[in-house]
Amino acid sequence: MNIVEFFQHRAGTWTSTRTSHHLIIKKAESGTSEIHLEMLPVSDLQVVELCEQHGFSSDLALCAAKVTWDGSMEWDKKDDTTENPHQGFTIFVPIADGDDMSRGKLLRHQGYAEKAPVVGRYVMSSDGVLSLITEYGTVYSEEKFWFPRPNLCLRAGLTIGMSNVTSFCTEIRKPAPTKANTEAAQTKTGTTNT
Repeated sequence: MNIVEFFQHRAGTWTSTRTSHHLIIKKAESGTSEIHLEMLPVSDLQVVELCEQHGFSSDLALCAAKVTWDGSMEWDKKDDTTENPHQGFTIFVPIADGDDMSRGKLLRHQGYAEKAPVVGRYVMSSDGVLSLITEYGTVYSEEKFWFPRPNLCLRAGLTIGMSNVTSFCTEIRKPAPTKANTEAAQTKTGTTNT
């Protein structure tokens, strides 16, 4: 599997269950989220602007994806006045190191640890494990993604710096809505599209 095939396989909506271990305070918390990945054409204006922002031509983009997430963690404050820190989106654009698609730069319009544009690195191993490495000044982040089954993605992460955290996520692809499922749901709720 190469980086383009990885993103294509990751396309869709996923339910994620996460456990994070906060190493400094020696405590763990869990949470859930819904993650959606949509492939974008490399000619998309957001992709072109992101490439230009980081000094790359969009002609070098291998592919592009928009990832949105909406989640919660058990320590979240239940206050409606604060913004959900586990909600947002980013654009990913991998650019290979020369002709070697197995490694390169990964452009993001915003990172996870910091809400600013960032250039990380990716390494796609021969056994299909994607490693993302990002450094934000004093923060180092590394995540590994792999697919034990077509509709199951596992993700392990480590962030060192302001908050030393390890995490593990189990992500299950949600089935795409079908006409039969939509009609059955409408029948149960008494709504129709007539």
